[in-house]
Amino acid sequence: MDRKSLALMGALALAGLGVYSALLWQPERQVNLHQKHFLAALEGRDWSRFGEFISESYSDRWGHDKKFLLKEPREIFQQFVFLSIQQQPSGIDVQGKEVRISARLLLKGTGGPLAEFAMERVNALSKPFLFHWQRQSWKPWDWTLVEMDQPQLEVPEF
Repeated sequence: MDRKSLALMGALALAGLGVYSALLWQPERQVNLHQKHFLAALEGRDWSRFGEFISESYSDRWGHDKKFLLKEPREIFQQFVFLSIQQQPSGIDVQGKEVRISARLLLKGTGGPLAEFAMERVNALSKPFLFHWQRQSWKPWDWTLVEMDQPQLEVPEF
């Protein structure tokens, strides 16, 4: 091949890479990927990975913060021998550096009495969970969860 052909192939490869990156780094796509990996980390009980998705400024209407989310859910999720978390998305709202996802979650698995109680409780909810993600820097992949809610879910104080 001559130089012109190589240069043209190189330019096309770079253009293709640029288009792929632009599509991959769209806020909606990035947050959907983060949501998927966040739930996979919870399902796999990979607590260090799970914590990477949660903002230092996380808070919710139950008064929980990041420290709580890294400690207390372990008690419930360690009760599961097998666990599968299925997400049924129902909406996404992109507003600049903020994205809100609403999705119904279904827990399936086996485990102790606390696991059975958690599955019954979560699976009986008819309204979706609401996840509020925020971009933390100029990097298009730097999204963290800043708030989570479920209007029907009442969480007792620990």
